[in-house]
Amino acid sequence: MQPVSIEAAVRQSVATALSGRFAIYTAVHKGLRRTLADTLVAVGQIDATDVKSVASGLSSVRALVTQCREHLHSENQFIHPAMEARRPGSTRGTASEHVNHEASFETLSADVLAAERSTGRDREIALAILYQRLAFFAAANYEHMFEEETHNQAVLWDAYSDEELRGIQCAIVASHSPEQTSEALRTILPALSPAERVGFLAGARRAMPPEAFNGLLAFTVSLLDEVNAGKLRAAFETAAREQAAA
Repeated sequence: MQPVSIEAAVRQSVATALSGRFAIYTAVHKGLRRTLADTLVAVGQIDATDVKSVASGLSSVRALVTQCREHLHSENQFIHPAMEARRPGSTRGTASEHVNHEASFETLSADVLAAERSTGRDREIALAILYQRLAFFAAANYEHMFEEETHNQAVLWDAYSDEELRGIQCAIVASHSPEQTSEALRTILPALSPAERVGFLAGARRAMPPEAFNGLLAFTVSLLDEVNAGKLRAAFETAAREQAAA
């Protein structure tokens, strides 16, 4: 993609999202970008001579691969079929990249095993290989997510109403186990801006019993630093006062 095309795609995508359209990729991709970056840093910091450091770093790669597999599965099962149903051929590019990502999952998993089963200089080499492959994988995913947030999202906006898109999102969430949902929230919620976080939780509050929502709010606060936790509490305390006064 040429720089001019990137600029045009970004401006169009942002303008449409700011107009109020539901952007199905935004939150989950923010969480995934955060995990990719954190995992790459963690692997780069592994001390090959420290068993605990090696175990922790390799565990983070396994968790990343699991998260990416689940994310890819959701897109293949729900988003791509929706696109193809109304715009045949529109997923050709990203679907092909998904096949490449599945191969990368196997390669990264093999690299993790190689690092686990090696010692000394061989482990240093195995960790260096893992780091480089993970860096390449992260770069490919960042570019892939950009394509989804511009091309794929534009197709979805053109073919579906926001109500229909929210229905697809609900179907994705319903397909996850409670453990998968909890882990997804653990990665997504801290990655959002304060306004996005409030909007995300406000939508959840409308669909949840008060006790369940209070639990979700407390869970979210536990994931945040002091500043962001304070902003979140303040937003919902203000909302509660406004609701009581209405």
